[in-house]
Amino acid sequence: MSTGRTVGQDTVLRILGGTADDYDRIVDESTGKLDHRWKQWMLERMEAPREVLDLASGTGILSFLILDRFPDCHLTGVDLQADYQAVARGRSEQRGLTERTTWVHSPVEDAELPDGHYDLVTSCYVPKYADRPVLAANLWRWCAPGAHVLLHDFTHPQDPRIERYLKKQYDLWLAKVQRDHPHWVHCFEDLYDIVKDSPWATDFGPLLEAQGFVDVQLHSLNNGLAAVLEARKPS
Repeated sequence: MSTGRTVGQDTVLRILGGTADDYDRIVDESTGKLDHRWKQWMLERMEAPREVLDLASGTGILSFLILDRFPDCHLTGVDLQADYQAVARGRSEQRGLTERTTWVHSPVEDAELPDGHYDLVTSCYVPKYADRPVLAANLWRWCAPGAHVLLHDFTHPQDPRIERYLKKQYDLWLAKVQRDHPHWVHCFEDLYDIVKDSPWATDFGPLLEAQGFVDVQLHSLNNGLAAVLEARKPS
């Protein structure tokens, strides 16, 4: 196991432990509802998939948007957090979607999934934590010929004015969390620096190209607050 991978998994478990019950509300509030807009942007790029792999599927926010939009697809969600996956599994049962969903409790680097099976792979918020060389190799193995990949995460803005505004808003949010949501403090105390220090937006694309993916594009969203890395496996 590589050092980066160990740090990534440990960090996720540490900063997100005990937050599954109100994750959806907190991610919506903390991003000023941008999280929903980013997921809608991803949905608009999708092309009627049949077998979907949603990495770091969490409580299933994106997973269920995909299942609703594409009623003929089957979705496999992979997540490191058992409590998050319990929420997603419960929602799947409540909505009568158990036959259309498979939930795998695993780090994305270690997930045991069928080779050449998925025609769409998505993720939200995993690239900054993952061992990206390992994940790039896994994606190549899991993707079917012609598969579409959409990987979303936060990025740190390059415009100094946007950066100053972001830091001010972040500090205000952290103060609110300390006052109103103390079980989230261990996440938001570290998140700003994690995003700022992560090179995922520059190093992951070349890693995918080295595996053989084509049409690799990084789409910057909302003045550099987030990005989606898009790629395809040749048919």
